[in-house]
Amino acid sequence: MKMTRLWMSPLRAAFVLPGILLAAALTGCSGSAVTGGDTTAVTVTVGGVPSSTAPASASPRATPRPRGAAIPSTVTAIRFTISGAAIDNIVETVPVAGGAPLTVTLQVPSGPGRTILVEALDDAGIPHFRGTTTIDASGVPLSITIGMGIDSSNPGLQTWAPVGDAVSPSSTLNRLAMGDGIVVAAGTAREVLSSTDGISWSPRSPGDISGDVSALSFGNHTFLAMTSSGNFSAFPPVWTNRFFAAPGDNVDSWILRGSVVETFGPLADIDFGGGIFVAVGGDSVYRSADNGATWSSGTIPGVSFLADVAYGNGRFIAVDGAGDNVAVSTDGASWSVVPVGLPSPDHIEKAGFGGGLFLLTTSAGDVFTSADGASWLQRTRFADIGGLDTSVSRVAYGGGAFLIVTGSP
Repeated sequence: MKMTRLWMSPLRAAFVLPGILLAAALTGCSGSAVTGGDTTAVTVTVGGVPSSTAPASASPRATPRPRGAAIPSTVTAIRFTISGAAIDNIVETVPVAGGAPLTVTLQVPSGPGRTILVEALDDAGIPHFRGTTTIDASGVPLSITIGMGIDSSNPGLQTWAPVGDAVSPSSTLNRLAMGDGIVVAAGTAREVLSSTDGISWSPRSPGDISGDVSALSFGNHTFLAMTSSGNFSAFPPVWTNRFFAAPGDNVDSWILRGSVVETFGPLADIDFGGGIFVAVGGDSVYRSADNGATWSSGTIPGVSFLADVAYGNGRFIAVDGAGDNVAVSTDGASWSVVPVGLPSPDHIEKAGFGGGLFLLTTSAGDVFTSADGASWLQRTRFADIGGLDTSVSRVAYGGGAFLIVTGSP
């Protein structure tokens, strides 16, 4: 029996499901904190931002499903810090014991530009989650809600431990995707698991899925998994790339949605953005506006081995894993190719998006970022940090920080 193990930071569910963990986590707790002279009464509710009031630019893949969520046992208090011009910082800590939203009334020194920082602490006083807002305290009572996300400075993000084991005869989990409040993991031998908190995982029916899942994405309330198989009796060999879909509210219902046949080899990756899924491989790109049922094809001159695709800031980027070039598109149909400016013989490996920036890694351990996919800025080399392996398997973003996963070549 082969054991497939899932690893997670002690930040627990919030690392996987940011923005919903505290949405209904601290109820029934209310009180008064921070007193002073010329003040404004500010009633603060601490929790996640409901999807109905989320910013319009929020990614559809991160939209939380309405559901309750228990506060992690590591959080025992909420700390409020009030700061602003001409006042000393005021700090008050309120103990919590679990529940749904926490509401307190703060007496904020009156004046413009008062910043309220809220931090969720463990019993050692280490912040796990944080949120902030700035108000003008004019003396008129206010009521506000402050959403909280992962505190990326938490040392817990540097410590990982197994949180669940999935047993099957011969499977290896190698892909994750999140959407509609669910995380789905998939891999070889038609293995599919799901979790709502990142800790407890349930096996799911693979339905129509056949073969090993080599790519997985979420968009438009749909998980889309890709498998590839080759017919080597033909010359040149012919590869069939199949796409299987499951709705976010029923990840036991995987059906074959569509397929793409190629001769260069299997497609490398898929991603969602702007209402469409995009799949890439070789110098080819495919786009689907109906959740993988039909695909329109195209080629991108100037690239030879598209290895990864990412979406952000209203555009896709597809990286040439055999060279220096990045292809950029706002619609998945028309693409422009730009060089990053890597030193030879360095080449691009993986790409990701988060915090308003695209990030790509290279075979030499370099990191480049860009807001638009066209102009790239070189950053600190991750290869210089502790002699890390420069072979990158994944780039991910969460809690205000990028995560680069390396492995043996």
